[in-house]
Amino acid sequence: MIELENTLTYLLTPISNSYWSTLEKLMNEINLHSGQVFVLLSLFKEDGQSQIELSKNLNLAPPTVNKMVKNLVEDNFVITKGDDEDGRILRTFLTQKSFDSRMLIEEQWLKIENQILLDFTETEKLILFQLFDKLERNLNGEIAVK
Repeated sequence: MIELENTLTYLLTPISNSYWSTLEKLMNEINLHSGQVFVLLSLFKEDGQSQIELSKNLNLAPPTVNKMVKNLVEDNFVITKGDDEDGRILRTFLTQKSFDSRMLIEEQWLKIENQILLDFTETEKLILFQLFDKLERNLNGEIAVK
């Protein structure tokens, strides 16, 4: 019988829970929810994405992105507009409030980053990032299962 306590899945769960709890707390300090910040980060990279593009870029279901965008609209972080060429497409754009909040978002982001990596050497950080890259590729099926 497998001892589940000795599996990666078991070990990652409390880390994941602690991460999301900490991220939620830090983002709440600037009136955002943890998931919403990922929408804003994606829009900081490329403003005016459709919700389908956001879903794909964030690897989230369209209804999840739709709800996050609606809440961000209500809180004046984004606006939505129909596409100039295809009225069926709804594009999401950052507002001035988002641009004004960007520094606060980045500060909160760095707080959690610094907390997570507090006792890591540069070599350990490099190895960790390489391992997480492999984990993500494996979960996304980019590496054949052996």
